[in-house]
Amino acid sequence: MEEQRQNIQIRERAGLEEARLNQDFIDFVTKWSTPLLVVIALVVGGNYLYQQYTKRENEKLTRGFEQLAAAAAVANPSPDSLRQVAADFEGVASVSVLAHLKAGDAYMRSIMRGVKPGADVNQDGTIANVSDELTDEDRAGFLSSAFEQYKLAAEQVKGKPGKETLYVGALFGMAAVAESRGQEAEAKALYEQIKSAAAGTSDLQDFAKIAENRIADLPKVLAVGKLPPKATLPPATREEAKPALPANLPTATPGALDIGPPSSSPVGPVTPPAEPASPAPATPK
Repeated sequence: MEEQRQNIQIRERAGLEEARLNQDFIDFVTKWSTPLLVVIALVVGGNYLYQQYTKRENEKLTRGFEQLAAAAAVANPSPDSLRQVAADFEGVASVSVLAHLKAGDAYMRSIMRGVKPGADVNQDGTIANVSDELTDEDRAGFLSSAFEQYKLAAEQVKGKPGKETLYVGALFGMAAVAESRGQEAEAKALYEQIKSAAAGTSDLQDFAKIAENRIADLPKVLAVGKLPPKATLPPATREEAKPALPANLPTATPGALDIGPPSSSPVGPVTPPAEPASPAPATPK
């Protein structure tokens, strides 16, 4: 009997202990359930937002390179279009830097061709619209714009690992503008910067050598590289048209005409066919 009563007491104490543990668990859940749910929601939401951000950045990167390729793929690209791409995708990988470099190249190409970007040029080299021809003021403005674009590209990549080639390319562009302006000291300083940027790297040693050779040749380059003023150039000439063939020229038949050696005239001398020989008179016997 006593043993049975002890077993009942043990079971009662176990039940009380279990009830106390359950109550502790309930109190714990009641106290910490909300913060835990908030933490879990933040983790899940943060991961979702990061994935969406990565997706948008990848799409923006792809769109940037597509617009850059479209603006630069034409035969005579517009610097304004390239500058717009650089502004729209600033900070997106190297899209903005490349757009600035290509815009500078477009300005320099227009200066070398002597016509404005997008101008129509006829097959004989003449300009379809006279207003598209560059004036001295246009050339000076284009040089300033080209230098600005190269400088913006250089500022974006200066000192950034992995961007040394883009930085050197921008410096070469700025040096080309300085040479076009006849600024020997400025061009030399930019070539020295190229040599400094290439120091300690194996991939840029060829560029450093080019810069060194360019410094040595600067006096000769500037002596012959400056374009003559437009006023000193002779007027443009067109190729004279060849005279048309005579309308009454007889048509030759095979073997009928003997065409002589070529001459300066459009049609060579024509030798008339020989007369048939007359039979000799019969001698009377």
